[in-house]
Amino acid sequence: MGRFISLVILLSVLYSPFQSTTYSLTELNSEPNGFTTDLIHRDYSVISPFYDSSSSYRDRVTKALQRSKIRADYFSLSSFASGNIPSADMIATSGDYLMKIRLGTPTVNLNLNFDTGSVFTWTQCAPCKNCFPQNMPLFTPKLSSTYKTVAANSKTCYSIVEAQSVARDNTCRYSVDYLDKSYSRGIVSSDTLTLNSTTGLPTSLRNFVFGCGYNNQGIYERSTCGIIGLGIGEGSFVTQMGPTVGGKFSYCMISHDHHLNTSKSSKIHFGKKAAVSGPGSVSTRLYFYENAYFLSLKGISVGTRKLDSFDGKIAVDSGATLTYLPKKMYNSLQAAIKKEIKLKAAEPVDKLLRVCYEFPSDGKMRGIPVITFHFGGADVKLSPLNTFIRAYDNVYCLGFVPGDDVAIFGNFAQINFLVGYDIKKMIISFKPTDCSKQ
Repeated sequence: MGRFISLVILLSVLYSPFQSTTYSLTELNSEPNGFTTDLIHRDYSVISPFYDSSSSYRDRVTKALQRSKIRADYFSLSSFASGNIPSADMIATSGDYLMKIRLGTPTVNLNLNFDTGSVFTWTQCAPCKNCFPQNMPLFTPKLSSTYKTVAANSKTCYSIVEAQSVARDNTCRYSVDYLDKSYSRGIVSSDTLTLNSTTGLPTSLRNFVFGCGYNNQGIYERSTCGIIGLGIGEGSFVTQMGPTVGGKFSYCMISHDHHLNTSKSSKIHFGKKAAVSGPGSVSTRLYFYENAYFLSLKGISVGTRKLDSFDGKIAVDSGATLTYLPKKMYNSLQAAIKKEIKLKAAEPVDKLLRVCYEFPSDGKMRGIPVITFHFGGADVKLSPLNTFIRAYDNVYCLGFVPGDDVAIFGNFAQINFLVGYDIKKMIISFKPTDCSKQ
């Protein structure tokens, strides 16, 4: 048996994510300012393996709501309040976005779930004794000339699984357990990871450390091959790129309401290309604990009316569509919205989408107040595009819902914002942007 240690969630970040490692980023000389690649929406983008041309817009909305609810259920902040720190990653259930990578030499194409709430990247490997069904070919280590296993007594192994142990075969083993009872177990490995850049030049990360999973079961889907983690930790994709990207990444999520059959994708930037600056940009402190990024929320305004003050943390999440608010805050928001909007009310679509209106047939969102999130030192103004989801036809519903001990700033609220993370300075920035032009 090799080294076999469970990865655990940290309550807070007490170390620098830029400690020395053995990682080496190569083939970026042609892009000294960083690089950009596609962030693929699973349901709306035609290049997604989940795309179904026969699926209606309402079907896609329903799926997004289901994923959002499942993610929120496992994102409950009750564990923070009670001091109960689970020794498991948050959730394996898929979020809304994917990244396509190539692994090994020669390369093997893989679709990985993009998750800012994970710090470890893993994929299924062959020969697999207990794997979930996967449409794409499994990565086969013995066919890659650049594949290596990580030694159990190495600094890399210790930095990833945070313990020391030497076993007879001296291989570093990992075990990731999720709160939804899904899990992945296997060997900590390294190989060359390649991404397609929007410039057409591939970007490669040599000696990328990842989990080669040989025992993976739970709530996984055939069209994906694992998870790529952009949280903070030595195993994180961002951290492994080291000083080349300086701990910076940003994404810009496009609106899909009027682009149901487009091949256009959202974008994710790394390094200097991830900079968020200029007129309209605002920044606030970023926190990371329980394997999630958090912001300090001070309150919300509807139009010029500021609601009751609030002082708490809200997760900023790439995987949940909806925005979840504490019940008291949500009730105040709902009352203010109903007072401001004079459109004809529509019947609630389901238990999540409770506040709905019939919008004009031309689809223009007139008479909808701006909703401002007051983060610590940064006011983020949300247009109707960020606050009302088209449920079907001309019926739009408020994309905010009350949460049970959970607060999440979902990805729908982040549409057409350039959202930048600087995990070295622990700052997050927002800038209104037409993401279809990125």
